[in-house]
Amino acid sequence: MPRPGWLYFSTPVRQRSRTAMSLSDYEDATQTPNEQLQGPSELPVTLSFNETAYASVLATPEALEHWAVGFAFSEGMITRASQVGEITTDRLRHGVRVRMSVPAHIERLAGERRRVTSASSSCGRCGSAEEAQMLEGLQRLPASRPPVPAQLEKALEKLSADGQPGLHMALGFDVDGQWLGSGVDIGRHNALDKLIGASLVENRPIAMVLLSSRCSLELVQKAVRAGIPTLATLSHPSPLAVDIARLCALNLICCHRGRRLTLLSSG
Repeated sequence: MPRPGWLYFSTPVRQRSRTAMSLSDYEDATQTPNEQLQGPSELPVTLSFNETAYASVLATPEALEHWAVGFAFSEGMITRASQVGEITTDRLRHGVRVRMSVPAHIERLAGERRRVTSASSSCGRCGSAEEAQMLEGLQRLPASRPPVPAQLEKALEKLSADGQPGLHMALGFDVDGQWLGSGVDIGRHNALDKLIGASLVENRPIAMVLLSSRCSLELVQKAVRAGIPTLATLSHPSPLAVDIARLCALNLICCHRGRRLTLLSSG
């Protein structure tokens, strides 16, 4: 298993040199241009169904077409990728608009369910108008066995090797534990949406997802809606996420940052 603490970094933390500054000192970067500073990219991204703006999130502006499909699917706005026509991206003054061409009835639904406030990268459900909308789309999954520990060990090694500082990753695997693809974003919800969107567009079912984060209710909901039988996360899930996972027969696994595996819910 990877050593504890490695999973949040793409490479092991370097040993400090003899000339390293103490924690009482600062490296002055106050005059350094933004484009020269290292760090994850994020912009306000607004999803529109035709001309109806539906929601805004803070997201890493990459793979936005896959994010749009995955987000629309996770929200229950579409049921299959074939319902989506052209997807265009326009740069706004401070962010990006992703416009999805959809039939008129989907646009009307978007107007009815439009988020009342903008969402953030850390809380994908911020702005939902009703509690019932937050639990919409939940179902009981077909019975399935959790993956064998060796598959999780291999997945954790993949996450440790591919991880990018400051960014979350959602890794997808098939029933044999083979890696299918990854979603990468500053927000864990967006990373999972990108992975789900790619699987829908490419018609490659996902059997297991490993997320570089803790687990919230919405991540459980997204996995269940996408028919993903197993969701593994690095850190502890919320009690509500566990309750809903058990009701939906989702295999929910806490990996404790690679130290041990805890099966919290099973199909």
